[in-house]
Amino acid sequence: MVPLDGEQALATGHVLAAFSALLVGAAVVLVPKGTHTHRVIGTIYAFTLVVVNVAALSLHRENEFGVFHWLAVASLVSLAGGLSLLLLGKRSPPVIATHAYFMTWSYAGLLAAGCGQLAVAVAPGDGGWVVPLVIGTVLSISGVVIFARVPSIDPLIAEP
Repeated sequence: MVPLDGEQALATGHVLAAFSALLVGAAVVLVPKGTHTHRVIGTIYAFTLVVVNVAALSLHRENEFGVFHWLAVASLVSLAGGLSLLLLGKRSPPVIATHAYFMTWSYAGLLAAGCGQLAVAVAPGDGGWVVPLVIGTVLSISGVVIFARVPSIDPLIAEP
């Protein structure tokens, strides 16, 4: 067996963490919210998502900052937005709605990046237009689901 070099090891860790985040993220979506189980699984999801994104930002082909790097930055912003107020101990309805909104988008971004990577693998020569199309389609479908199912933040903020 040939040992992996640093880049290969990082890429392998990235893929394993991404699959883990997809599975654990699906579990977070499916379990009842606000429970101890939700918090434990959510913590695992957040940790794996950080690993995925740090690895993604560390992987460079042709020394360029590409679409997957931007998705990693957006994912970290979503994760920070979804967790920051909760980590500060806030538990008001607007904070919980904001958490749900950001965390759901973090999962949508993970799905979009994964589908985009699959598009690269399937159509490596056509990636110039296929990858953005696939990512945009997944994010559009996710947006429809998120706006239909995740509680709106604005009305909760307006409540007395």
